[in-house]
Amino acid sequence: MAGAERQHNVIQDLLADLHASFKDVREGRVADYIPELAKACPDDFGIVIATSGGRLYEIGDTRKEFTIQSISKPFIYALALKMLSLDFMATKIDVEPSGEAFNAISLDPESGKPRNPMINAGAIAASAQICDADPAGAVELLLDYFAELAGRRLTINDAVYLSEKVTGHRNRAIGHLLRNFNIIESDPEPALDLYFQQCAISVTCKDLAVMAATLACQGRNPFTGGQPLSKDITVRVLALMGTCGMYDFAGQWLHDVGIPAKSGVAGGVMAVIPGRLGIATYSPPLDAFGNSVRGVAVCRQLSVGVGLSLFNQYFQKDATIRRSYKGSQRQSRRWRSDQELRILAPHRDEVRIIHVQGVLDFGGIEQLAAELVQLGSDVRILILDLAHVTECPLESSGLLDRQLCAIEDQGVEILLSRAGRLPLVSMPGWKISERVEAYEHLDSALEAAEDLLIARYAEPADDGEGLGLGALEEHGLLQLLDEEHRRILAERMTLRSFAAGECVIRRGEPGDELFLVRSGRFDIAIDVRTGDGLSRATRLATFGPGLCFGEIGFVAGTPRSADIIATRPGACWVLHRDAFEALRCSHPDVVIALLTALTCDIGAKLTQTSVQLTLMEHY
Repeated sequence: MAGAERQHNVIQDLLADLHASFKDVREGRVADYIPELAKACPDDFGIVIATSGGRLYEIGDTRKEFTIQSISKPFIYALALKMLSLDFMATKIDVEPSGEAFNAISLDPESGKPRNPMINAGAIAASAQICDADPAGAVELLLDYFAELAGRRLTINDAVYLSEKVTGHRNRAIGHLLRNFNIIESDPEPALDLYFQQCAISVTCKDLAVMAATLACQGRNPFTGGQPLSKDITVRVLALMGTCGMYDFAGQWLHDVGIPAKSGVAGGVMAVIPGRLGIATYSPPLDAFGNSVRGVAVCRQLSVGVGLSLFNQYFQKDATIRRSYKGSQRQSRRWRSDQELRILAPHRDEVRIIHVQGVLDFGGIEQLAAELVQLGSDVRILILDLAHVTECPLESSGLLDRQLCAIEDQGVEILLSRAGRLPLVSMPGWKISERVEAYEHLDSALEAAEDLLIARYAEPADDGEGLGLGALEEHGLLQLLDEEHRRILAERMTLRSFAAGECVIRRGEPGDELFLVRSGRFDIAIDVRTGDGLSRATRLATFGPGLCFGEIGFVAGTPRSADIIATRPGACWVLHRDAFEALRCSHPDVVIALLTALTCDIGAKLTQTSVQLTLMEHY
């Protein structure tokens, strides 16, 4: 159906591959020190990516609820900073990595402050400050806040909350120790109760991914547009997640994976690529550090496999999609006969032109993939212009390969233009290189797309490569002349053949001849000085059978302004000025008819050129 979305997306394929790779991993154990958590199914496994552009990719058990547990900690600390202040919170909690387990009683021996907000001691201290600021409304305040983060109303799992409250003796000991050091300045029990409730908030893997994307977008939820956190607070929270989010595994995590992250003992892992996307996984079996085994494996593979580490990012100034438009909005510089134009007119929008720019790393390819899956089913030819691509890292080139192959498998012919910065096009391992055509210039790709459409829709008997003079009234310039005028004009024209590469007209020569193409291809070329100071030959137009060239110099009597080269062997009917002047004397009515036809032809060319130049302002 026209306009239907193409569903194949390489990012979705990537998640499917990750899920298939790790779903049968059997290492780790479900947390059992909280009785309700021990009931989790060890086979549960979901992965979600939420982008800064508000797109979602998911696979597996992504809508199954589990409790957020310690993944609440960065958000609770952020809320405390929002309600109070950085200076105040600095008197209550440090921001140094502890190198200890999540439930360690880790306080500074002199100040009594917790080492950071990501361990239980720091999280309980943060909850206490929120509780003291609003004792009666703290729980509702928390739920309102998490609703903004996740984009939907979340609830507390009462069974898990009560289970944690009944068995949370160690946390209760931490709370009273904090009271002893005056970090908690009132009865610690309300603060502990709030802490147990925040850990028992039910979320899905999708919720966590949206919350991670909110952190990636400097505190703005890309799905709702809400702004639950400020940029300054988000930056500080991400820094703490990077250095402390994975407890005593944090240093190794930052070294191996390089992504700010936070884990929870219910099996969730949340990771953030600032400015780009949020990642969430859910799988209950935990390793010795209390982190999800499958979640750690997925994040590690994403970091290494597609270059998501913060320490392996590429400079990206602008959006990946520079411009995307339909084939009817831009034509090649090959002038077409009326017959070819009639064939092309209803089918031009079967061509889509997409200009890509910047670095085609994971984030860039995700943007490109999102654009490609929006191609309607009526698109038959895709032109990817890569002139402004600065780099395609090797680790992400496989994703580009897979996405383009998938588009081709759906029946779309792909033409690449100006792909000089993508050496992988010529690499033997790049599968699509055997099927895709690459062009040095965008105009050549546009012309090739038009040729494909003409070949698809032209009548079989019409090869379009050669025309007798007697047939030109149906195809070219002379259609405006009556039969007798064409006959008289034909008697004054001579047929001249040209070899491929032969110069038909040279710049500076007198404009004494008018050419009417019978067969072959002829290019107008001029030298253009580019930004690097070099002069390069550039095609202005290409003419095929039924079209004329050289008319401006011929009519105006001025020297030629450009070279014209035969790019394919062919022949032209040629009218010399001497024959034209003799015709003016013997048959002035034929000359008037010819000049009228030439005027109409020049006007049509100028109109099309003006339209294309106007459109170029927007590309």
